[in-house]
Amino acid sequence: MAKSSSKAISNHFTKAWDWGKNRGTRLGFSLIISLIFSLTLVTSVFALGKSSWPNETPSVIGNLGDRLENSTFSLDWRIFMAATTQWWRGENPYGILPSELGLPASSEYGFHKPGAFAYPPTALTWLALFLPFGSLSFYVWTLVQLGAWWFIILRRYKFQLALFSWAPLIVHLVLGQNTLGIVFVLWAATLAQKRGFLWGLALAWTLTKPQVAILPILWLLWQDCNASQKYKLWLGIITGTILLAIPPTILTPYIWQDWLASLLDYRSRLQHTAAWEGFGIFILLFAAFLWFRRFRGIQNQAGWQWWLTAALVPQTGVYAAVVLLPVLKPQQSYWTIGGILMAGLLIGPATPITLPILLSGQVLAAWLICGGPKSKPQNLPAQ
Repeated sequence: MAKSSSKAISNHFTKAWDWGKNRGTRLGFSLIISLIFSLTLVTSVFALGKSSWPNETPSVIGNLGDRLENSTFSLDWRIFMAATTQWWRGENPYGILPSELGLPASSEYGFHKPGAFAYPPTALTWLALFLPFGSLSFYVWTLVQLGAWWFIILRRYKFQLALFSWAPLIVHLVLGQNTLGIVFVLWAATLAQKRGFLWGLALAWTLTKPQVAILPILWLLWQDCNASQKYKLWLGIITGTILLAIPPTILTPYIWQDWLASLLDYRSRLQHTAAWEGFGIFILLFAAFLWFRRFRGIQNQAGWQWWLTAALVPQTGVYAAVVLLPVLKPQQSYWTIGGILMAGLLIGPATPITLPILLSGQVLAAWLICGGPKSKPQNLPAQ
């Protein structure tokens, strides 16, 4: 009996060893480890917030809601909703946002000062659509973004779902940012064979975050300079912008002056740095060389509009690297694993000196995620 049990255990470990020798399985394990690694780092740096947790140990997890409310979990989305609520009440969304709107009360977050919200008034129109969902709006918006991602890659490159272990994406989702949704609309427009009036309306929506949308839209307009529907596309962009601008202008006629005045307050609250500043320029130049070499002879497939957006536009955090998503094609390679692990290391702390290094490092990590020197650009999912 003991001998048969010993043999069964031996056979079990033998099968497990043979199964583990499969290259695809090893890569799968590596991806899981990368996901755990990235989640741990992001959680420790962001989800627990800046403030120290209470010294006493609670007997139950009843304080969890208060802790999350005073952390950076969904913080950016809570700012969006607080500003939109202020506007909906007829108050200034660009002024001081009170803590009773779901924001941390701690002064270290700076909500006792104006400038927490600095999106153009056109953004308030679509953000107001999420007000009826209340505290669930963050989860609704997250599902909308993930659903759009799945819709785009469903028939193109499902393996991109491996990027669930990519630190910038995790940070983005934890904070409740909206860059991902903007990128998906721009990406879908890039993949469209023809772009007319309706695509213009969609692109007008992306301009509610101009720092993300401007370069990809300019690239699309240049691509369509000889297209038969180029004037319809332009008309759609203009019409969509006007439609988005009407509600805030009617409800708060002076909102545009308030917005322009808030930009200085916003810049004084947060650190804005581009990847090409400071020591980051050296990493960025090296990454640009590798990216150019990777697409030697087929630069039209390099997705430079996404690359340049990540490289040139000043940012406040590494979550902005999600703009690279349309050109990221993870390979079944350890180069990809190395790129994901590298991205996990490059999330903080962010200072005037380190932030350019973190941002440029994320651009370099993107080259590794695409397979490094063994990448296959001819199968790229986006142009």
